[in-house]
Amino acid sequence: MNRQLICAVACVVAIALLSPVVANDVASLPNIVLIVADDLGYGDLGCYGGQRARTPHLDRLAQEGLRLTDFHANAASCSPTRAALLTGQYQQRSGVVEALSERSPGLPDEARTIAEYLKSAGYDTGIFGKWHLGSKPESRALPNRQGFDVFCGARHGGIDYVSHVDRYGRLDWWHDEKPVDEAGYATDLLAEHAVRFIEGRRTRPFFLYLPHLAVHFPWMEPGDESYREVGKNYDDRTKTGPHAPENVPRVVDKMVERLDDGVGKVMDCLRRLKLERNTLVIFTSDNGGYVHYAGAKNVSSNAPLRGGKIGMYEGGHRVPCLAWWPSKIAAGGVNYATMMTMDLLPTCLELAGLPLPPAGGPTALDGVSLVPVLLRDEPIAERTLFWQTGDMKAVRRGPWKVVIQHDQPAELYNLTTDLGERKNLASHEPKHMRDMLTALEVWQSQFIK
Repeated sequence: MNRQLICAVACVVAIALLSPVVANDVASLPNIVLIVADDLGYGDLGCYGGQRARTPHLDRLAQEGLRLTDFHANAASCSPTRAALLTGQYQQRSGVVEALSERSPGLPDEARTIAEYLKSAGYDTGIFGKWHLGSKPESRALPNRQGFDVFCGARHGGIDYVSHVDRYGRLDWWHDEKPVDEAGYATDLLAEHAVRFIEGRRTRPFFLYLPHLAVHFPWMEPGDESYREVGKNYDDRTKTGPHAPENVPRVVDKMVERLDDGVGKVMDCLRRLKLERNTLVIFTSDNGGYVHYAGAKNVSSNAPLRGGKIGMYEGGHRVPCLAWWPSKIAAGGVNYATMMTMDLLPTCLELAGLPLPPAGGPTALDGVSLVPVLLRDEPIAERTLFWQTGDMKAVRRGPWKVVIQHDQPAELYNLTTDLGERKNLASHEPKHMRDMLTALEVWQSQFIK
């Protein structure tokens, strides 16, 4: 046997021996389910003190898992938080700093999403819900071009929950890159597609991203008839839905309950397939809820927080967050550490055994892994966190928070003693104020383009 043949045989044997190890390594990776509500308030769930909607499935998730009390969306509005979630970066890096219009380019070409990372580790990846990070047909910023094997849902959002038509009269319901006229209430359809995705993944780990449309307007409850048709342009004033303003809180409660039902379907599927011991489920919201909007009052509950969606007070960006993994996370726990949406990507990378991207490059991470917190109840090193949308800004360091609303003077709050942000301490704590404003200036010099 000549030397070349010996080398060839040795290579074949080595591959045969190594392949099962690699396959076994991939098979042992945890499944990851990330469920994100839209505009859900901090106080909308029973497990966070909510009194209006019934949320038994999410309450059970909290009872069987970990409830995070100081978890924050990266922004007080939609697209920026989604950009931060999928990239692990402050949204200022990608330029997605406000809710994107239909004509916006979306994520830049150099962005790398959580789905792309996990796919490289052997995961099957699926997204069912609202994308809102770019909708141009020629752009790379579409789900199937950013690492997702399967997509069903809305590219942009704000659609009629029944006809799935946006306010410009266009069908915005897609199966991968094909528009589909699929009958059904959007929240139900997304849960059903998510369940089918899980059922079809038996041999490889999966990453399921379920960014629900609920409870964003148009506010429509199950059983409502569609009020938009393809080909008709709708006045901007109709974007909130078919219900009178005084009925909106009741409708939103029904939407929350249907969202909870959908979470229950996903959880029932995981239990039925006996996947719970190797599956991490995280539930959160993209920002706080509306308090008042377009004549409707008490739309959602952010209690006991001040403010709501768009604003820089806690009600705009402190959101519910639950983590569930029966074999790894103790039941009924509560964690008070300060965390952000951008921390979820590095968390997933650690669970998948992937290295962090190089610091200083276009994909450098700003978030930190939450694995030590979630699985070992270890503390997070103190850090200074930042929010900015236009001329609204906030800074958080420990219990201290600075809020700047438009052209108003900067405010300072101690969230440990004043969670409702009622007592402005700016004149009483000048050193804290000065240090945090200096930190904001440094951060802006690095991140604001």
